[in-house]
Amino acid sequence: MSCSTVSVLAPNGRRQTVKCTANTTIMQIIEEVCRKQGFKPEDYDIKHHNKVLDTTISFRFSGLPNNAQLELATATKARTDSEFLTCVVLTFKKLEKIMDIQVNFRAGGSFVELPPKFSSDSGNIYVAWKNEILGYSSKTGAQFVQFKGIKDRIVGFGVHYLDSYECVTACSSSGEVITWKVVTYFKLLNKKLGKKNVVTFHIVPSETNELKALISHKEKNIFSFSVFDLMTDTNTSCGLTLGPHLYHVDVATEYFAVVQKSSLNVVPFKDALKTYTFCMEKPRQFTCVACHPLNEVILTGDNTGRVLMWQKFLTTKPTKAVFHWHTLPVKCIGFSATGTCFYSGGDESVLVKWQLDNHFEKKFLPRLPSTIAQISVSPNNIFVAISTDDNAVRIVDSRLDNVSLIQHLVIGDSLESGIVVDSKSRALVMNGNVGHIQFYSPCDNSLLYNVDVVGQNKISNERSCNIENTKVSKIAISKNSSWMATIENRKDPEYSSELRLKFWNFDPNIQNYKLNTCVEDPHLNHVNAVSFQPTDNMDELKLVTVGGDKKFKVWYLSETETVNSKSQIWRCLCVGFYHDLDCKSLSFSIDGSLLAVSFNNIVTTWQPDSCNLKCALVHSGHKEEINQIEFGNSNQCHLIVAASNGRLSVWNLLTLTMIWTVPVHVSVLTADTVTTNMAVITKDNRIYVFTPISPEPVFSSDKLLKTYSRISAAVFVPSKYSNDVKLRWYQRSPIFFIDSKRQLHCLGGEIENAETPTVDEISNSLFSMTIPQSKVDKNRSKEPIKHLYQKDPGQKNLKKYLESPIQTMIPIRIMCGSLLRSMIVQKQ
Repeated sequence: MSCSTVSVLAPNGRRQTVKCTANTTIMQIIEEVCRKQGFKPEDYDIKHHNKVLDTTISFRFSGLPNNAQLELATATKARTDSEFLTCVVLTFKKLEKIMDIQVNFRAGGSFVELPPKFSSDSGNIYVAWKNEILGYSSKTGAQFVQFKGIKDRIVGFGVHYLDSYECVTACSSSGEVITWKVVTYFKLLNKKLGKKNVVTFHIVPSETNELKALISHKEKNIFSFSVFDLMTDTNTSCGLTLGPHLYHVDVATEYFAVVQKSSLNVVPFKDALKTYTFCMEKPRQFTCVACHPLNEVILTGDNTGRVLMWQKFLTTKPTKAVFHWHTLPVKCIGFSATGTCFYSGGDESVLVKWQLDNHFEKKFLPRLPSTIAQISVSPNNIFVAISTDDNAVRIVDSRLDNVSLIQHLVIGDSLESGIVVDSKSRALVMNGNVGHIQFYSPCDNSLLYNVDVVGQNKISNERSCNIENTKVSKIAISKNSSWMATIENRKDPEYSSELRLKFWNFDPNIQNYKLNTCVEDPHLNHVNAVSFQPTDNMDELKLVTVGGDKKFKVWYLSETETVNSKSQIWRCLCVGFYHDLDCKSLSFSIDGSLLAVSFNNIVTTWQPDSCNLKCALVHSGHKEEINQIEFGNSNQCHLIVAASNGRLSVWNLLTLTMIWTVPVHVSVLTADTVTTNMAVITKDNRIYVFTPISPEPVFSSDKLLKTYSRISAAVFVPSKYSNDVKLRWYQRSPIFFIDSKRQLHCLGGEIENAETPTVDEISNSLFSMTIPQSKVDKNRSKEPIKHLYQKDPGQKNLKKYLESPIQTMIPIRIMCGSLLRSMIVQKQ
């Protein structure tokens, strides 16, 4: 690249010669002169023929000739970071109007905020998720219906009878109430309560055709209660009001109970203005409440692990009985349908079944994967639904044996590992339950499988101390997905910490990863980054880890012999360090021949085969530690993008110069593997999509992500149209990101049709498949998505046939041919 020179007259009378490339900005010329002459760059402008030059344009577009005579003059106004970005932001706004990009919710969020509800025959179970009600089979866990129509978040719902038909009624936080008939899935009622800030919603049990609901709403930090008749639209206010603290509500036929802090409040429906209040000795506080379905009995849980039974509270002084097994606070309580027994759960991840008349008799379901959040019991006492914090609803029978599992995407508390894309299955790999990682397919929003990395049961906390569990902190997958590397650690401030590097090999027989090599303490303290070399030659595959011991290590695959066979294991090839500086991040070039590692504010490049240093790049005016680095792609593979907390810079490895820099508070930096684009998400949720060759972005928006909470991780995910160069960048590689609410969103990509029917009118049963359909379901005309890891495509059809009820089965002589043909793997 040809270079030009300019001569700059400084305020101290000295002249400074500066070498410029075509991409050198005027701001970089000012910084270079001020650095050598000892001035502050933000206090000066640069003039040419007494005209102040724009500091954001490059030398190529400035119109300056070679050997131009310039003058460094005092700026009339001190330059700020926002002025650095003025031209960039204006370009972004124009592009934002042209590109109609939307952000779509894909998965995540809490699936267990509200307790699930069983149908009257206990055959189905309904779960509230965001603004939808999802229906599942109790025995199989298969979803069969999805009730939509409510705009805001659902705060409560119930299953009841109306006009001899089973119905589902749900209420949103804005007071919108919708009732669906379960048989036809049609809406029967759709009305507004007239209350905007609705907090809770409970259907009042009734043996008549009445449809009443108890709601609580917030006005000026005061919580009020009222009973709303959904058939006559009449509202009856209650005398109970609460302050701005967490409370729990449950409803019986004749009364409702509310607990807040150390107070239990009981309000009879016949005299709603009257409240019976009972207090518990401090410092104990209530954590949950449940009303007996038949008798005048209330159960409350507290923060010391006790369950208290309250009786005769509406007539005389109440009597109390104590059920105590839990060490940690009781999170939820659920009565059986007859009320002879009840279930309790908490942070111990153990379900306890109690007999109401004998507190010594109890049964346990231990070692649940996560904390118990909700408990519901079916009307026939056969099933118990256990909602756990890992976004799952586990259905067990009365003997506490597993029946079915309803599992939604669970995003772990720690997102230090970020999001990794598996190229083989096109799945997103991220943290799941404690010690697990999960493979999630964004194509059909399905959870493919989990990998138990740690191999340990979760240890619950104790009342006096928190116990640290081993967590997965870093994930890396090779280019062809045959190898995976994980970092697991357990931070213990009092005792010795644990740190392990594990290598996993994909086994096609089990269609999952198997542990190959485990390395104890690969680095001291912790591991900051891990990445595989992007190569197709498995014999030369290497992995690089960057640790908290100021070193990076290169690992290679080698063969070893045992007594009976030969196998492959991973060993350390070499160790690299630079001037005893802290190293934070790493990146490989597109062909894997070069490795970039950041040491403090220095970008270094190395040969991964020998750890030989190639070059070290540093700007004397930039002192901030570099947190993330990425190599450019395609024809920009000679560029390195470095991001610190307050600056984004691009280095050219051919000229060993910084070609542009922008002051911006970078939170996430990610690179697209299909195009040359990269994306930066700032700490205030602004997004910039750019190419390293130019400081002018491809797209930007400061409003698109403004409504979301802090974004913790983001990644470009190649779509099925990624090779179509005619499409826009967000159609070829949409951006998936996770916010602090643990919700997965997609920026760009395919937009879901809002008019898609939520309930299929045509059955999917084997019997219906033999009947000619007179209508074509357009939504089912799409080809089903086949994941590349699938081993037996016909197994699903065979399993579906064998699991069908015997009375609906078609004779085997008729189905034999089609079943055998479905098991034949055809070439596509």
